[in-house]
Amino acid sequence: MSLQRVVENWHENAYCRMMNNFEKQDARDDWIESRAEELIRNFANDNDWQIIELLKIKLESKNIDAEIYNQFIVDICYSQAEFDFNKNFI
Repeated sequence: MSLQRVVENWHENAYCRMMNNFEKQDARDDWIESRAEELIRNFANDNDWQIIELLKIKLESKNIDAEIYNQFIVDICYSQAEFDFNKNFI
């Protein structure tokens, strides 16, 4: 086998591994996104006021901006989704 063929095979194998890694990462990201959206939907109810009141106490703030609250929910749901993925698949 020529050196050129060995190098070509190595490049092809490296490319296949790279594409496989991209596909795995995309599947992981899709799973986490789906799970996070599911968790976020759980917060779309009338009980959010309890969470907001607790946040006000813990953050020593009289009011919590809606954007801050929404970002808090999104962040915590994505963190939980990533934890769930790692627990179930790694």
